[in-house]
Amino acid sequence: MRFSSSLAVAALATLASARMTPRASRNDGANARSAHPDHENDKPFILQTRVKEGDYPGHNGLYVYAYHTGAGLNDAMLDPQESVGNNGTAFTSDISDRFFVVLYDLAGSPYELEPATGTTPYPDLLPVRINVDGAPPSSSNAFYFAYNTLRWTNNINTMSGFGGWLACKSEHGSLENLSVPGVQLFYRSTPGPTPEDCSDVDLVPIY
Repeated sequence: MRFSSSLAVAALATLASARMTPRASRNDGANARSAHPDHENDKPFILQTRVKEGDYPGHNGLYVYAYHTGAGLNDAMLDPQESVGNNGTAFTSDISDRFFVVLYDLAGSPYELEPATGTTPYPDLLPVRINVDGAPPSSSNAFYFAYNTLRWTNNINTMSGFGGWLACKSEHGSLENLSVPGVQLFYRSTPGPTPEDCSDVDLVPIY
């Protein structure tokens, strides 16, 4: 079965996208299914952080959610409340059942979790977005699971292009208090030092 945007919309349950709108509970989307099951991807999941290195407080056990930044655009943010975590579903394509994209249904449209390019407060780190018009995985843009953690690669043959996830102090305010910096998800393309306001984390699927 090939991936399509219409399949994604039909398969995923509606979740909220904007920071200021209500978010669906973890159980919403219980009927979601991936095009090709991989790992436990026949079920929707939320992503939670597990701190690997660094001692910056509050970076462990956070849930990924979409923070609205513009039309069809969201930054991947992190919050300790499980209820705000957006449900994602893994969709594979015919390149391999191992590789997939993580899609969210936000306001009835497919949004894709994606490492991106762009300016950030951290020179060696790049942002993670949840943007509209999700595309199928390709040989140069695909997620996969390893040791029950989510990873990304820009080359499925060499598994390269990914140096890890990081939880860092954000320029966006937190859900609990807009005047207090929230926590944002970033990635590094190659291994390097961890910035002062960041922690190296794994992303673990919670079903």
